[in-house]
Amino acid sequence: PFYINSPEYDKSIKPYPYDSSTAKQLLDEAGWVDHDGDGIIDKKGVKFDFEFLLPSGSVTGEQISTILKEELKKVGIRMNIRRLEWAVFTKQLDERKFDAVTLSWVMGVESDPYQIWHSSQAERGSNFVGFKNKEADQLIEQARTEFNRKKRIELYRRFAEIVYKDQPYTFLFCRKSTVALQRRFKGVKVHPLGLDPLEWFV
Repeated sequence: PFYINSPEYDKSIKPYPYDSSTAKQLLDEAGWVDHDGDGIIDKKGVKFDFEFLLPSGSVTGEQISTILKEELKKVGIRMNIRRLEWAVFTKQLDERKFDAVTLSWVMGVESDPYQIWHSSQAERGSNFVGFKNKEADQLIEQARTEFNRKKRIELYRRFAEIVYKDQPYTFLFCRKSTVALQRRFKGVKVHPLGLDPLEWFV
């Protein structure tokens, strides 16, 4: 949940490996089996079938959804892609009317996870997936009032562990951004964490 080059990002947390055979095994153990032989796993008469929303015109969204659909099909899960105009897409998000969705964030050098992750934001805020975890709430609240940067980083890293274990989101990548600057700005330096406008002068 933190920018990859920030100290809050815990590099000791390794992404789950891609392993479709283990995924299939876990699904079998959970009772998701293709009982009727139609290629779609089911449990108690319910098919593992869901809708994946993305904004129309999103090249990245199209690429992600195409790969996901094909890979999920291999383990018997049917994913239906639904493309929506941006206004309709954001309305569906706000109303929490979706099964799964692809989103992207633009993050600052140090991010406050409250808006996206605190349970108080699950109904009307940006916590679109309805993530609720009491310990996560406490860590977020404590970090917001902690002036000691080292202690705050420790709190955020523990928070990241919780997000990793609960998996409300699956993080895919962190892309580079392109910026353009007017020549009249001086003192501009590109740091690993990004640009710092406080260094600039005209």
